[in-house]
Amino acid sequence: MNAKVKIEVDAQTADLLKARASARGMSIGDLVADLVGDNNLLPPELDAMRRAGEGPWAPEVLAEDQLRLEEFNRTGEGVPWDEVKAWMQSWGTPGELPQPKSRKL
Repeated sequence: MNAKVKIEVDAQTADLLKARASARGMSIGDLVADLVGDNNLLPPELDAMRRAGEGPWAPEVLAEDQLRLEEFNRTGEGVPWDEVKAWMQSWGTPGELPQPKSRKL
């Protein structure tokens, strides 16, 4: 028999988990188990790149990511995701937005 355990998350995360679980037709518990227990979440071509250490998993790319994270931790500067997303969604449209500026977050 599986014992039930409560896990606390903020309201925004709870809403996101509910929405994603509902969209996949599964319970929140099953969604979380799937996310943490399934090593095959990537499409095959991306999983092959990950296993080979290529693309976003290449050592030089990971090293660059590490440097960017260290810089953010040092300065606290960046661009909020919602601004980056809006900018990217505007690409190729008549109302294309200018690139958002980095600032103290």
